[in-house]
Amino acid sequence: MYLPWRIVLLLGGGLLLLTACGERSTSPQTLPTPLTPPLSGEEVSVQILPENPTASDCLQVIIKGQPSSPQIAWHVNGQPVVSHEIGKLCAGGLRRGNQVMVRVGATEIASMAAVTIGNSPPKVTGISATPKQLFAGMDVEVLPLGEDKDGDPVSFRYQWLINNEANPFLTEAKLPGDRFVKGDRLQVRITPFDGQDEGPVYQSYVITVPNAPPQITSQPPRKFETLEYHYQVNATDPDGDHLRYQLSKAPQGMTVSHAGLVSWLLTGVQPGVYPMKIVVSDAEGAEDFQEFSLTLGARASAVADAKP
Repeated sequence: MYLPWRIVLLLGGGLLLLTACGERSTSPQTLPTPLTPPLSGEEVSVQILPENPTASDCLQVIIKGQPSSPQIAWHVNGQPVVSHEIGKLCAGGLRRGNQVMVRVGATEIASMAAVTIGNSPPKVTGISATPKQLFAGMDVEVLPLGEDKDGDPVSFRYQWLINNEANPFLTEAKLPGDRFVKGDRLQVRITPFDGQDEGPVYQSYVITVPNAPPQITSQPPRKFETLEYHYQVNATDPDGDHLRYQLSKAPQGMTVSHAGLVSWLLTGVQPGVYPMKIVVSDAEGAEDFQEFSLTLGARASAVADAKP
């Protein structure tokens, strides 16, 4: 009895049928492809940014992969805390040294990350300076205000600049008035320090030292009994400018020299009260004045009544 035989070969995903009679079938038959089950253990990585946070930072969780659960839980020093933004924990209750952990996913297979809150550098929030009106020869002192998120005491380091040049010896809060002159540009850099870290440098605005007015330093004679009145007006100028003396109010016959000497011949002058005003000015028009009255008696004696 003749029995045909067959051999089945798998070629390239199809069936190749060979028979004993030498016949060849070329019609492939596709096998079913098995389904790949979802990966339940897919790797999930969690990171907290910034990596080196301070108490003033807002922490954010970065998730790579598909966690088993969308649940995100924050803990500070092992205690759960409530976050009002998904994936964020913003400043408010964080302090230096706090251990912050975030857990992402179901508890039994959660992914976690942790950071430690570092030191918050201090900062300068403002400065005041004295005097309010600055001239050459006057000391200037700055008083900065500082802030530190960790509550640390803040000290300050100073660097004065004159005409944009830093002087290594001018590193105190007070700048001596003899270190600058009219027209110089003054600026100070203030660096806050909390004992651990320096904060950002605060740079003040530039002050140009203005022209200073002269100052009358003398007082008129209180009493005299001669027939000629003399008063040497003394004045100084912080900038060393040449000074001009004028009488803006004076009795007839009174004069003032270029050096500031006031003279008045009293021969024939009637008794009475004579007001005076002496003005001293520099080349830029800045001035000081002195105003007073001379009271002449019947015997040509006089008393000067100065007005501030």
